[in-house]
Amino acid sequence: MPFQKLLRSFRSSVAATLGERGEFSLDDEIALYKKRAEAALREERHADGLVFLSKVLRLNPYDLSARMLVAETYHHALGEPTKAILTYEKVVAATAYDDSNSYCVRARAAIRELTAVFEAPAFPLHDLFEEENPQEDSDGRAQSVAG
Repeated sequence: MPFQKLLRSFRSSVAATLGERGEFSLDDEIALYKKRAEAALREERHADGLVFLSKVLRLNPYDLSARMLVAETYHHALGEPTKAILTYEKVVAATAYDDSNSYCVRARAAIRELTAVFEAPAFPLHDLFEEENPQEDSDGRAQSVAG
């Protein structure tokens, strides 16, 4: 069971982090989950990475770096644009729409990139609406043709 192995490695990391202090703060726990998430994502274990990031966000819903990493994973690694856009929007909201915040700027740029696909028409609209042009048929008579 790979999940059991993952839990054992997590427990050993917790024990090593606690070390001599014998205490484990919220910041320590968040840092450990982030470290595990980054390792999983580097190894292209995206589902595991998202699990660890969800744990970070459960402990601190305003952790912009974790939320941004979730959005980027959906966007670039998993190719799930809807989930990516929704998560990027949460990043923007968490920054209070502050364009001086780098996370807000990056999230808005990613949203524009993802929505540009839906905004651009697949073909030029002017091809649909041609003006009526009289054309001659094989008998030499003028006919009106609408495109």
